[in-house]
Amino acid sequence: MHWLPRQVLLASLSTLALCLQAQQVEALKARALSTWGIGTAQFSGITALGDDRYALVSDKEPTDGFYLMRLRQDGITGQLTGALLEGFQGNRQPAVNAAGLSTRDCEGIAYFPAAGTVFISGEGDQAILEYGLDGQPTGRKLAVPAQFATGRIVPNYGFEALTYDAAHRRFWTTTESTLPADGAAASPSQPTAVNRLRLQAFDEDLLPREQYAYLMDRGMSEGFGRNYALGVSALLALPDGRLLVLEREVHVASRLIGSRCRCKLFLIDPAAAQPIDAATPLSLLGEEHFLPKTLLLDFTTYARPGRFNFANYEGMCLGRRLHDGRQTLLLVADSQGGYGKAPFRLKDYVRVLIIDGI
Repeated sequence: MHWLPRQVLLASLSTLALCLQAQQVEALKARALSTWGIGTAQFSGITALGDDRYALVSDKEPTDGFYLMRLRQDGITGQLTGALLEGFQGNRQPAVNAAGLSTRDCEGIAYFPAAGTVFISGEGDQAILEYGLDGQPTGRKLAVPAQFATGRIVPNYGFEALTYDAAHRRFWTTTESTLPADGAAASPSQPTAVNRLRLQAFDEDLLPREQYAYLMDRGMSEGFGRNYALGVSALLALPDGRLLVLEREVHVASRLIGSRCRCKLFLIDPAAAQPIDAATPLSLLGEEHFLPKTLLLDFTTYARPGRFNFANYEGMCLGRRLHDGRQTLLLVADSQGGYGKAPFRLKDYVRVLIIDGI
């Protein structure tokens, strides 16, 4: 028998612990919406409305709003068995840019059962607005603190994620990457930086409440390719009030082939942590001030010959509960409108995850 050096043994035990944690979630094979005749979009968020009905936002549309879709799952396996697009519900008086697209850049969506409405976060305006299920703004919005304003974020790294926690009556959001006031954001120009995020809560009066510090895992440090993105793409409130955080790292090669997207799903519990103040830069906080997190799942999709399953997952919501009591989650991918050329063309995938103990 060969004895392992202590540091190697500790690393092996750490890897084993992560593998055991990852077994808490079963990831089913992704299904393309084109299987059911649904065309391509740029889906960035999804929320459950009840009775197999969902609202999905696409971030490059002529108007702000959402798609309504029926997604059916098998009650035993959890796998997606059908999808039906009901149509698009859009703002009849949108603000558009020179390209004719909504200036809101809709990214996240959350259903608010008490009012029967949805809230949509926009990365273009850093606002979180309420809409009726007819797609029309109600005029209400979350009172977003000034520290998250458009001039105070890294461009294109604003409000990507949004969820509503019915257990504690809280909305939750965060920026995709670090605010400049909180330190350097991880990027090809800052390969050693680690993203530090502010997880912001709002109450049902739409006012800001608690704020927590969240530390992302470190991303890659070289070989960034043509496009690169690292950030939190989705949040999801569980029935017991805990939150799931989807950390997503995308590397797009110059000709698509060789691209990959790594997704890590973490479990956090804000109720078991201490809030932070809005004034102290996160770069000055020790790691003990950041939310503890537990890795549940770590997977990578690829764009390469023989293994072309590349999917940039940006949206996450609760799916149906299975007959054995297990809870499913739905992940939705952004295909960039079916980017690429056949046979290497991106697809709008929905992937089912099954979680035990929730």
